[in-house]
Amino acid sequence: MGASLVPATERAQLDCIENLMQFFNYELSAWYPVRLAEHGLYRLRPKAPYWAEPRTRPYLLQVDGEPAGFAVVDGDCLEPERQRFNLGYFFIVRRFRGQGLARQGVAELLRRHPGAWEVYYLAGNRFADAFWPRLLPSLGLQNLTREARVVDDEPSVWFRFDTA
Repeated sequence: MGASLVPATERAQLDCIENLMQFFNYELSAWYPVRLAEHGLYRLRPKAPYWAEPRTRPYLLQVDGEPAGFAVVDGDCLEPERQRFNLGYFFIVRRFRGQGLARQGVAELLRRHPGAWEVYYLAGNRFADAFWPRLLPSLGLQNLTREARVVDDEPSVWFRFDTA
């Protein structure tokens, strides 16, 4: 499988990520009341200000040139005085799950952005809860901790770690 992590720097790539966010929200709606707008799509906050943030780095995950998911690294850390990078979004299209693409994508993100990281997700997200606690300990990270926290009034699972 020819998988790659491509920095999304052009408008068409950012539009692709925003389109994939509809699927991200669809899956999240299995556990959280993510509401549809009157036109039948999920209402996304405008992303242009987010994309313009100096520490926001969006990526497309592709397999043989086809979009297979996306990842966004940003600086929106819960403890910005201690952590440098936050994984703002991470999503793999269902057709590409179970093939090692997620592991490969996360490992590449950590290689490209060395330092102090955090990853958190809503505690009720069963996909995330099956994935992150299994993946992160297998990556040889330093100072890996897991903590239950409330983020924006939602129970969440929060990991902190450093890359080698």
